Amino acid sequence: MRDVKFVSIVTDRARPLKRLVDKENYKFSIIADEQVKISKDYNVFGKPIDYDTIKSELVIPSTYLIDQNGKIVWRFIGTKTHRPKIQDILKAIDTYLPN
Repeated sequence: MRDVKFVSIVTDRARPLKRLVDKENYKFSIIADEQVKISKDYNVFGKPIDYDTIKSELVIPSTYLIDQNGKIVWRFIGTKTHRPKIQDILKAIDTYLPN
């Protein structure tokens, strides 16, 4: 079994997010990025592909694998509807985090 930790970073407010985590009994960490600082640091905040329709900058759904040294070894920058398949994530884990 691989020692991989899943962390979700969302731009929701912390208090309602905590209620959701408690209600759903999530087994992974969720970080509230209310000021979108983390999202901006990872350069995944900006104009989505459907910006002409919604006229608002948003966090772009993204998936990262970060090794034990803090280096990004794989990433998937998605869209509103395009997300990586679990098989793609598992393959990336096997490829980039072999131990």
